[in-house]
Amino acid sequence: MSLPNSRWSMLVFVALLSACGLKPKVPPAEPVMNAAARQQQLNAMQSFTVQASMGIKAPNESISGNLRWQQMNANDFQARLANMLGISLFELTQQTNFSELLVKGERYQAADASSLLWQLAGWSIPLHDMPLWLRGLPGASATELQYDAAGRLTRFTLQDSTGIRWQLTYRSFFADALSLPKQLELSSDDTHIRLVIRSWQP
Repeated sequence: MSLPNSRWSMLVFVALLSACGLKPKVPPAEPVMNAAARQQQLNAMQSFTVQASMGIKAPNESISGNLRWQQMNANDFQARLANMLGISLFELTQQTNFSELLVKGERYQAADASSLLWQLAGWSIPLHDMPLWLRGLPGASATELQYDAAGRLTRFTLQDSTGIRWQLTYRSFFADALSLPKQLELSSDDTHIRLVIRSWQP
């Protein structure tokens, strides 16, 4: 026996309402902690791991891939940038007075990581202060600092060890009390770098 069209319509409507009710609710964003407490916690983060998507547009090439940044302490880190197939583009190790870059199976060493990257790749990134600006903190060379209403740093200018000046802008933050950076961009006269951070791990 077939049901009248009106009853079919009612059943479909009820089913749609039920399906809508099953959608998971997105938890509300946590209030950002006050600026002084947030600054203290950010400064205390001496070791962490970041997974991010990274895009680089330089005069002679464009690169995109997945970045894994592992900060061991205040000064030492390891970084690996791989393309979408998982093939390593470069691996960088920074220790107190020592930098090593692995590119295409060849190892190169220098005292400064940014200068080494510039010599080998033809583009650079302000690596010396990267452990700071990844967390949303300015380094010693930072100028023209701008903050939002929550006390978060949103933009500043810095100079890397090669003398290149960069404009860094934080586009968004994670929706938790610490409000770590999620999307950020760096621009120099001829290079543009975009980072979209997927996860922070202590």
